[in-house]
This record gives sequence, structure tokens and C-alpha cells, in this order.
Amino acid sequence: MKKKIDLKPYIISAIISLVLGIFIFILIFLILKKPVVDATAIPAIILISASILIWVAREGFFDIFSYGFRQLGTTMFSKKPNEFNNFASYKEMKNEVRDKRPKYYFSVAAIGVLFLVTTLILFLVYKL
Repeated sequence: MKKKIDLKPYIISAIISLVLGIFIFILIFLILKKPVVDATAIPAIILISASILIWVAREGFFDIFSYGFRQLGTTMFSKKPNEFNNFASYKEMKNEVRDKRPKYYFSVAAIGVLFLVTTLILFLVYKL
């Protein structure tokens, strides 16, 4: 039995990324008076970098920090013991939650690549 993929979160994150990219383009092109190639390259770099950061966070790179701060907070400010006694059980719980969530970084990266392709096309048009 195939698992049905819900496209709604991907479409919403792609629209948000596109609006953010266009906003950055307008900010750089109209307000800062930079060339069109620069104005399309900067949103591409920002969106691709953001998608990489989202992917790294989703893969659990920062889990040790969140576990440490959670342990510190419950030790200092709470009277009840923490529900996770070791990092392995915390990591397992986080991975189970992550597996159920959509992978937003795909749509953010796709919009970033769209801006990058636009940058390359504009660069070639202006060079010829």
C-alpha cells in the first residue's frame, strides 16, 4: 500500500519562499539600485542556504544542543524530573516526530534553484 503524499505543505512553503525571494529581489533592485543579475542572485543564495540549514536541522545536527538546554532548564527551574534520562531516547523521539513531518527544504531549495537559473539566464543575456 502506497503512502499518500500531502502536497499542501510543499505548495505553501514554495509560495512563501517565492514571495520572500521576490521581496528580496525588489528590495535589492529597486531600493538599493543593484543590477538585475545581482538582484536575482542574492535571493537564490539566501534561499538555497536556508534550505541547507533547514535540512541540517531536520537531520538532527542541533539535537544535542536542544537536549542540553532542555536538561538544564528542567534541572534549574522545574521540580519534576525530565522525561528523557539519556540522549538516545530523546534522539529517538525527535526522529519519530521528524519522520511524520513534511520535508520543507525541498520546496525552498526548488525556489532557490529557480532564482539561480533565472540569474544564469539573465547573466547570459546581458553578456551576449
